[in-house]
Amino acid sequence: MHKYIVGLALVFATVICPSAAHAQKGQDNAPSANAEQTYLDFQVEQAVKPRTAPAPVYPERLRSAHIEGHVLVQFVVDDHGRPDMGTFKVLKSSDAELTESVKHAVSGMSFFPAESAGQKVKQLVQLPFTFTPR
Repeated sequence: MHKYIVGLALVFATVICPSAAHAQKGQDNAPSANAEQTYLDFQVEQAVKPRTAPAPVYPERLRSAHIEGHVLVQFVVDDHGRPDMGTFKVLKSSDAELTESVKHAVSGMSFFPAESAGQKVKQLVQLPFTFTPR
């Protein structure tokens, strides 16, 4: 009777949740990367690396007033190494002019794309920028 109940449970699990049955079949399969998924840096074997990174322009008004500033942004780097500006998000900023300067600089950047399971994938990136008068 007990074996019959366990067998029924496996049948129901297969019907209700096919991915559970798939996981039971072959656990030795290597994970494959999903081209549509956006990964975090700890989820990839090779994280994005800057290829070209033009420095943001320090606005003259802030530089001449010796105002220091910080901007933290987040965006997705696609599987071709380009920043997806549709995902650009400011997490922290001390000044709107600095934010615009960083946004312009990020749009001109290029990266070596992230890799997972031998495939180039999208990765979410956070970049800090610091502006210090000299």
